[in-house]
Amino acid sequence: MEAVLALLSMLLLWLFLLALAVALDEIRQSLESASRSLAKIAMGVRAIENETGALPVEVPITAAALTRIADGGEAIAGVLGSVDGRLAAIAPAEG
Repeated sequence: MEAVLALLSMLLLWLFLLALAVALDEIRQSLESASRSLAKIAMGVRAIENETGALPVEVPITAAALTRIADGGEAIAGVLGSVDGRLAAIAPAEG
């Protein structure tokens, strides 16, 4: 009777170890999948860093150029306003 119980205990231990090995393998596969996803994310972040590396140098230059364009636009608006005023003064005299 003791031999049967010992044999059953050993069989249950092997069954438990097999179930544990299967569960650990599934966990390992899930972790590998997460690792692959994180590697892809890291690769994307590095690509973004490479593509945006010039921004700290280029943004001030672009901002200065846009400021000059805006100043030029204001000057043109002033000239066009003056022309509009002169044309408004001339239009009733000819009409």
